[in-house]
Amino acid sequence: MNAIAVTQLAVPFSPIRDVSLRIPEHSCYGIIGASGSGKSVLLNAIAGLHGTQSPLIRMGGQSVHAATALIGIMSPRIQPPTYLTVQQLLHTQAALYGLTGTTLSAHYERAVRWCAIEQLAHKYIRQLSLFDVRRVMLACALINRPALLLIDEPTVGLYAHEQHVMIDIIENLRDREMTIVIATRGDVPLESLFDTIGVLADGRIISELDAQQIRTLPRTIMIRTNDIPTAAFENIIALDHGIVATRRTIVLTGSGVQSLAQILQILLHYNVHIFRIEPRNHPLNDLVKQSEASQVLAQIYPPRNITSEIGDGITPPTEK
Repeated sequence: MNAIAVTQLAVPFSPIRDVSLRIPEHSCYGIIGASGSGKSVLLNAIAGLHGTQSPLIRMGGQSVHAATALIGIMSPRIQPPTYLTVQQLLHTQAALYGLTGTTLSAHYERAVRWCAIEQLAHKYIRQLSLFDVRRVMLACALINRPALLLIDEPTVGLYAHEQHVMIDIIENLRDREMTIVIATRGDVPLESLFDTIGVLADGRIISELDAQQIRTLPRTIMIRTNDIPTAAFENIIALDHGIVATRRTIVLTGSGVQSLAQILQILLHYNVHIFRIEPRNHPLNDLVKQSEASQVLAQIYPPRNITSEIGDGITPPTEK
């Protein structure tokens, strides 16, 4: 069993002072918080990089130090050596786990396939874009087929289309029998990835949201068009009370967001030209802003009362 347990964790000289959480195996847990809230410190601690704190962090029935070989971490703060090629870097990383021969080849091929970097194999790191480096570093974290994958700010600094590709890559990793923990400041809409979200503020997890609560987070979507015919206009505003429309703008809020597909069908039926569909808010960013009033947010989405123990033993994931 590869569930993660963190119990009253405090990390000296950091914002982390009392973090407790449980992450079921094969789930994706999002840690969101403002810059400086300690997200990266918490990920590093879970990875076993704060040795004095390791008894407070367990994977299955063991401390994280006993499970280091089953943990992969990707962070924009980890800078790879630029004089190596992608293949050399991944082979070097694999050698740290004692992988050789056909086993090394199998792990290498899987990691580059999952991160869609096959075409980069013989390029030097210094030749790569930030996006390509980010995917290579994710492949390094995956090279030993970890049971626990920790990802720190996967989309920071990327262009919008690169963010979408990165989200797709991580989405596909959710089917690979791994437990995934992602830290983000909430400025990119990653909520579709998460089974659970923990809001980090004041040195602790102040709120937690389950999958149903994540799906129902308040959203606002704006559609900009040319003139909407009267018949189309009337059909659209009749769909839901969460739809506000003018002749050239449609705003969806609350339950009205669920009508997006129907609205697009109506607009296409009446040959209405759609100029732009854009989110007017990011739900995760809204949570981060609300975390400034931690007691209020905790009342809306209270953190779980951590009382149950997790099972013993660590079982490496099966090959796929």
